[in-house]
Amino acid sequence: MKKCPKGGRDYNDDSMSFCLDDGSELLFGPASMDEPQTAILSDGVGSGEPRTQILGSSAVKEPLSSDAQNAPSIAVLPFVNISADDENEYFCDGLAEELLNALAKIEGLKVAARTSAFAFKGKNTNISEIAETLGVKTILEGSVRKSANRLRITAQLINAADGYHLWSELYDREMKDIFDVQDEITLAVVDALKMKLLGDNKAVVLKKGTADLEAHELFLKGRFFAGKFTKVGYEQAIKLFEQAIEIDPNYALAYVALADAYFYQTIPDSPVAKYSPSEAVPKIFAAAETAIRLDETLAEGWATLAHIKEKTRDIEGAREAYRRSFELDAKYPTAHSSYGAFLSALGEHDAAVREAEIACSLDPFSVVTNSMPGLTLYYARRYDEAIAHWERVKQLDLTFPAAGTFGGLPYVMAGRVEEAIQIFRLAADASEHSTTSLACLGHALAVAGKSDEAVEILDQLLSRSKTTYVSAYGVALVYVGLADNEAALRWLDIAFEENNLELIFLREEPRFDPLRTEPRYIEMVKHLGF
Repeated sequence: MKKCPKGGRDYNDDSMSFCLDDGSELLFGPASMDEPQTAILSDGVGSGEPRTQILGSSAVKEPLSSDAQNAPSIAVLPFVNISADDENEYFCDGLAEELLNALAKIEGLKVAARTSAFAFKGKNTNISEIAETLGVKTILEGSVRKSANRLRITAQLINAADGYHLWSELYDREMKDIFDVQDEITLAVVDALKMKLLGDNKAVVLKKGTADLEAHELFLKGRFFAGKFTKVGYEQAIKLFEQAIEIDPNYALAYVALADAYFYQTIPDSPVAKYSPSEAVPKIFAAAETAIRLDETLAEGWATLAHIKEKTRDIEGAREAYRRSFELDAKYPTAHSSYGAFLSALGEHDAAVREAEIACSLDPFSVVTNSMPGLTLYYARRYDEAIAHWERVKQLDLTFPAAGTFGGLPYVMAGRVEEAIQIFRLAADASEHSTTSLACLGHALAVAGKSDEAVEILDQLLSRSKTTYVSAYGVALVYVGLADNEAALRWLDIAFEENNLELIFLREEPRFDPLRTEPRYIEMVKHLGF
């Protein structure tokens, strides 16, 4: 038993050297019988405390080979902020994410995706449960105390099977040394896992997005605010990414983050929606293409470029960009998720479902990736399977409101319209009544024969369009539900004029079935250029 001489906290693992609360060197001593367990990091296997249970993914997983079962694997949990200033949380999350990204570049090492690993933030979950849920053998955890330009970082690698520490260290440094600390932790983890980094591989793993400390901090703050997924958060994030780029014009990752931020603000079903396609698309292209020009090895940059090429119906350009992204990083879940939706739009439904399931297996706690199999099944017209998937997904915390709009779609087409209406109402409330959630609700109400309510939704959308961007594609869907095919076609014409990003799904969208024999609709589908 070891004890912190300052705080009095006890540690059962004699291999630990430093206190997680204040970084003091631990001493051997008797345990305190009445001190509560306040461990920031895991208190090991066998604790009798009740733990928070998080539901897993419904993605189909292939049986693991013996080699895969024996391969090293790790999850990097958010480092805990023990600074006096709560605002330093951005730095703790950022440090963990930087370490995660570095380790993910190591060939032969399975690394849990950020969204899934960060799902345990603030939860007192047993380390063995976390490892079992994420399918990993080891956990990297730590804490950060930041004061002015001084840092005290503790980090430790835990073997989930027995709760013992494979490695732990304390770093008392200045902020200017943060890049060195990241490298030291990464290399220590690699060594503890008995892996080798040689030559070019080591250079790739330790590669930094920028050498400028101020630009790096601005970037970490930007990602932190973007992760809040609010309008204010995204506005702050964009400013911070732009400031980081101003300081370091060669910061490729900052350009990728900027492109992604603009992209999310263009999605009609997003609560952070702000821009029309004509406003945002040039900004997205400029940022994504700049990122790739600066660093052609960024899988994230190619995935972002592929996504915007897809939405602007550059089919071959999107395929090539996705290919480059997968070539650089086959384990990037966002790319697989986006590619699944892309294949659905092209009518390649079996491949689309497979890609969506791969994304889920790589990032099982992301509501975004978990929504995608249901969406691809919906476009494949496998409605009962899509509904079964949604019934499992809805047990996750719906921090991504679009999940609700995706989830309700198969219910409409399966004739379970009342259930769909309830799902869309919840999605509308969760997304500050985004235009897409309202359009889905209006269409479902019309199909259910509640024309008066559907018209009320339509009036809301048309009124809102006078002051902000409203998707013409969504308005067309409401008119289809109301059996006003002429108005629906007219609004689809407007969607083409505004370069609507949802048009890529026009050919496969089941809700547009009433238009399929219309000559104008047939011409529109041809105009997509697939």
